[in-house]
Amino acid sequence: MALPSSREQRSALRVPMNCKVKIRTLDFGPPYYGECIDLSVTGMTIRTSFVPRPDEEFEIFVMPPMSGVGPRDPLSARVRVVRCHEVERGKLYELGLFIVQILA
Repeated sequence: MALPSSREQRSALRVPMNCKVKIRTLDFGPPYYGECIDLSVTGMTIRTSFVPRPDEEFEIFVMPPMSGVGPRDPLSARVRVVRCHEVERGKLYELGLFIVQILA
């Protein structure tokens, strides 16, 4: 019997995205930028040059798509790092993030 993949074990449906993100660390250092790959009610996956510490929390701002209808304000949230995988050696990392709190 084959075990389900980690994607199949998620309790929340992930919606594919292609939106720019801004990362702001809690020490208010310089901002980092990246791209949101997918989003759910409990978390998201982003790709960025930022390398976080395990379990680090920070604020993230997901910019809405440029086309289409809907809100023009970014989704802002406090997130916690669940995983970090190197995609392109020393340049690009994929972060799995848990949404701790949606910010106003």
